Amino acid sequence: MKSCAALMLCFAATALGAFAQAPAPAPAATNDQSPVFKNSGSEEVLLDVVVRDKKGHLIKDLKPEDFSILDNGQKKSIKSFRLVEGKEGVSSTGGRTQLDPLRQIRLVTLIFHGLDQNGRVLCRDAAMTLIKSELGQNVYMSVLSIGHNLQAIQPFTNDRELLKKAIIRATGGANSFADDSAAIVSHLQQMVGPMQGGGNSLTDQVNSMSTGGGGTGAEAAPNGSQAADQAMAQMMLQMLTAGQEDASTDWGRNAIFALLNAVKEQYVLPGRKTILFFSSGFAVPQGSEQAFQNVISIANRSNVSFYSIDSRGLTIRSSNQDSISGLNNAAAASHSMPGQGVNTQMAKSQDSAMDSGKANTQDTLGRLAKETGGDLIANTNDFKNPVKKISEDIETYYEITYDPQIEKYDGSLRTIAVKTADADYRVQSRSSYFALPPSMTANGQVVLPYEVPLLKALDQKPLQRDFTFKSAGMHFRGAADAPTCDVVLDIPIGNLTLAENKAAGDFEGKLAYVAMVKDGKGTIIKKLRNEVALKITPDKLEAFKAGHFVYSEPFQVAPGRYTLEAAVLDGAGEKISARKSSFIVPAAGDKLSISSITVVRNMKPAEATANPNDPLLMEHQVVTPFVDPTIKKSEMSGLPFYVVVYADKASTDIPALVMEFSKDGQVLGNVPAQLGKADAQGRIQYVATAPLSSFEPGSYQVRFLAKQGGEGAAETVSFTLEP
Repeated sequence: MKSCAALMLCFAATALGAFAQAPAPAPAATNDQSPVFKNSGSEEVLLDVVVRDKKGHLIKDLKPEDFSILDNGQKKSIKSFRLVEGKEGVSSTGGRTQLDPLRQIRLVTLIFHGLDQNGRVLCRDAAMTLIKSELGQNVYMSVLSIGHNLQAIQPFTNDRELLKKAIIRATGGANSFADDSAAIVSHLQQMVGPMQGGGNSLTDQVNSMSTGGGGTGAEAAPNGSQAADQAMAQMMLQMLTAGQEDASTDWGRNAIFALLNAVKEQYVLPGRKTILFFSSGFAVPQGSEQAFQNVISIANRSNVSFYSIDSRGLTIRSSNQDSISGLNNAAAASHSMPGQGVNTQMAKSQDSAMDSGKANTQDTLGRLAKETGGDLIANTNDFKNPVKKISEDIETYYEITYDPQIEKYDGSLRTIAVKTADADYRVQSRSSYFALPPSMTANGQVVLPYEVPLLKALDQKPLQRDFTFKSAGMHFRGAADAPTCDVVLDIPIGNLTLAENKAAGDFEGKLAYVAMVKDGKGTIIKKLRNEVALKITPDKLEAFKAGHFVYSEPFQVAPGRYTLEAAVLDGAGEKISARKSSFIVPAAGDKLSISSITVVRNMKPAEATANPNDPLLMEHQVVTPFVDPTIKKSEMSGLPFYVVVYADKASTDIPALVMEFSKDGQVLGNVPAQLGKADAQGRIQYVATAPLSSFEPGSYQVRFLAKQGGEGAAETVSFTLEP
């Protein structure tokens, strides 16, 4: 990118003064001969139910009348029922039918996550035991691993030799230093002891140690050497604690989104799906609770059951130890003496206390299993019998469907309770799902709860508009000269509700959005969605409300006309606005062309993770677009525009740019500007700033015309100027 593109070059125009550069499911059957069950994306709910007695033996002789199903506390009638046993389906009257392997494929996914040296051995033995067991011809297994993301080692197969090799690879690897670090932390905690004298910094801690921490007597006053040792121990402990907190947060988020990817595509095939999750566990970080619940909900919709295997096996360390340590650290920080300032630990004490409640990583594994109809295997080094039961669960279970009779598909979480007439029986079945309209979940679409009202708003006529926001689709030429679209959402924060939270001492709100790019046939080419928490302190409230939430995302598309459908939810105010617009993406090529024009709201330093192919990235800064802006002349001295000119690679002529200004449809004049040379990608990025002192209030259009030799290309942008 050429730095000359951002230089301020002065030039004149007569009328304007000076400017500067700058698979379809079959209907359910109730007959005994050939029962067919709807996919869980339909209005019926499909349950896979495993029932065992107190000794763990499978119960296989139950009838529909032996079951009671409660949906959100209301009893529901069973519509279809059968026992699946191996290759056969057994009806409620005892009739047996051979299962169609194509309609009753059973997928078993082995996922390995966070294994230490001992865990690798235990999990390898357990996985090998599983593939040695007798599984039906329609059982296919895959082997995956989670590190920073989800990685495949072996795709679905029933070839045992391939599975053995994949399991060996998944359970190999270098030793983990987690045990060493845990031992060091324990040793340092013993050295440091409780916080001394309420010090608010490491220096205060050292001073406190040197003077006896406010205590009396020789025993309370360590000598200089002891104080230095304790201070270094405290420093190291804080380093390790902070590192563990950061790693735990990243570890949890990585695991959650990897598991989401593992379950959301499994809707494609009918039949029972099982995930054996071999893991040392993970905590659900603050702010990721909804994402974790989405894993469970989508697993239930895709008919996936988790069997969680705690790879730590039989361990001396309590599974609650991290929770206890977190609470102790938070308590120590919060008990600092008043009036002594705030250190890092004190500032984070509230978050630490909240997170500590989620730090029991075995509870996370248990929730995955219990709420999806699976089971948790933990606190044992002998996985043979538990794995044998998993094999039985894969092969033998009841299939039950019922109509939930949902009156309002509002995306709320609905609970399921399956009980048997014998209270001593242990029942495994999914426990919840989100109330999502069947039309939104057809063909296995993954719809998150906050999307439901937004998608409904986009179907309304006329569109609901409780507040204003802007959206646009812009076109550029991307990498390898491929046409690139950049979708932009521009949401004024002042139009959203920010409610006071007196307990926290701040103002809070929430926005959610969905934006869909559709082609001429109505097919969704790209879907953008997110839910964003808003939080601000009172002293910064007014400035915050004057700002905008701006999101843009580039992606490659084929040339053509597209529709952008966008909806935004004001969570605290329970308001929704939706809008639709169209845009054209021209074909890319070697000839002269010009990008969409955007008014520049601001330019921010690019982050290290910035996409190098982002068309709004200009050297080390990123352009923040201003969609269809209304500008107050009293608040801005100049209005910057951003454009990219793509030179004809075969031409030796230097491209030029002309800006034609019109007010209320009347042409005011033209302003020429000489462009510099193109960069290695054939781009000339250009920012032109118009001094607003030369303009009167009104509606303006600016036509940017690029010329090179005998070629020309033009784009137009509009803005409104107020006093």
